[in-house]
Formats: sequence, C-alpha cells, structure tokens
Amino acid sequence: MTKDNIPQPDPAWDYYQTWHSLHQIKDKIDEALKLMNDIESSTLKADEAIRSLLNPACNRLILIVRELSDNDKPPDES
Repeated sequence: MTKDNIPQPDPAWDYYQTWHSLHQIKDKIDEALKLMNDIESSTLKADEAIRSLLNPACNRLILIVRELSDNDKPPDES
C-alpha cells in the first residue's frame, strides 16, 4: 500500500513506530521549509513560526536517536 507515493510498511514491522515518527518529523520540516520559501524577509514573527514547527520535531528526533542508541547497548547481566 502507498500513501502520497510513499510505501506504507506493515504495522507489525519492528521499525514501524520509528518510521512513522520520522515521517511526521519530515512533514514538519517540509512545512517549515515551505513557510521559509513563502517569506520574503526574516521577521521575529516568521522566526517564531518556524521555531514552533521545528522545535517539537527536533525534540522528537533527539528522542528517537536516543531510543535507537539505547537499543544498541547489550542487555544488563545482573
């Protein structure tokens, strides 16, 4: 199955949640890029609008990277 020409993976796939989250982040980045493209001059209001799109996406991306890094650690042998 595809949506917007992007293949949709099986929800049972191990990376499905990560894949889905990354596409949501990408959508916010694309939205910020479009907003920047539509603005002729930088303003405080425009900067705030761009930040409001990118900050949550950035925070979510950092969490995903940390989760992936945590998965690379060997299990605790207590």
